[in-house]
Amino acid sequence: MTIPFWKYHGAGNDFILLDFTKSAPSLDISSLARKLCSRRHSIGADGVLVLCPSLKADFRMRIFNADGSEPSMCGNGIRCLAKYIFNRRPDLAEVSIESPHAVHKCRQYESEVGVQMGIPSVLHWQVPFENKELFVVHTGVPHAVLFVEKLDDVEVNDLGRKIRFHPQFSPEGVNVNFVTITPERQVALRTYERGVEAETLACGTGAAAAAFVAMKLGYGSSPVSILTRSTFDSSEIAYEQQMRFLFSQDQLEMIGGAEEVFEGAIDLSVLFPT
Repeated sequence: MTIPFWKYHGAGNDFILLDFTKSAPSLDISSLARKLCSRRHSIGADGVLVLCPSLKADFRMRIFNADGSEPSMCGNGIRCLAKYIFNRRPDLAEVSIESPHAVHKCRQYESEVGVQMGIPSVLHWQVPFENKELFVVHTGVPHAVLFVEKLDDVEVNDLGRKIRFHPQFSPEGVNVNFVTITPERQVALRTYERGVEAETLACGTGAAAAAFVAMKLGYGSSPVSILTRSTFDSSEIAYEQQMRFLFSQDQLEMIGGAEEVFEGAIDLSVLFPT
């Protein structure tokens, strides 16, 4: 049996997309995600997106991390999913997508996609950590925000893992965002993602958390421009604008790009030989 797939990325955060709107094969998607996301043995991705029918909205999203876990929300993932829909339905200006977290309205901004994400909720504020403070908010999944002086000096995987598994946030743990404010008052960040258990090039819910905390602390004003990690060499990290966030009284809207990279077919008999 073969199933089609599409490879997408949002700001470098990459996904394997499966469209189960017409039929859904009987699969253990958690096991499938672990196999498909392996970068050296398979297609490779940060996660698997599954587009499904919904009783509450136009469509429903399921997201599986590379380790097979299923989070309640993924900002870059839902943007990729909306882009997939808009690519095939250019007559649509707006769609609603149900996630385990909420129902999100998504609309086209020329080549970009806007996603309504609600307003983040504060979980922990000014938590002491190694002479600094952590700000932990929920943007569909929990995110810790830590302000640093130089992003390129941060050992993201080591320090991120330490905070992610900190007893304060057990048993679920948190995603971790290291943030600095540029002279232009843009928010630059690097993210350690729970479920990937490593730094990713971008994280939509993490960017939302960083934008929200920066706004609360007076470091920015709407719209907040977000810079995510794009390229790396031995001397510096280069940033380019990837996302922006518009704030209203009851809504935070994430706007950014999403790109279809390639498509193919998965032979399940190879992955799961009998």
